[in-house]
Amino acid sequence: MQDADKIDPGEPIPALANLEQEPSRDLIVQIRRSIQRRTTVGQLTAFSLSVPRLILKEFWSVLTTRPGPRNIRKGGPHGEETS
Repeated sequence: MQDADKIDPGEPIPALANLEQEPSRDLIVQIRRSIQRRTTVGQLTAFSLSVPRLILKEFWSVLTTRPGPRNIRKGGPHGEETS
């Protein structure tokens, strides 16, 4: 493959140069809407895939870092053990 710098596009074709037209306003609006729609769908897909994984990760961390049960009896001041 050749680099783009090495390719000589040559002279423009005069007959085709006269056919150049500005794109209509509706076309630009349709293209923008299509891009925004695809971007939104991509973001929603990424969000819907990452949230359940994040929730499961949090539940797992709660289960694995849960402190063990304490031996606390009623009647002791401030939760201290009584003899």
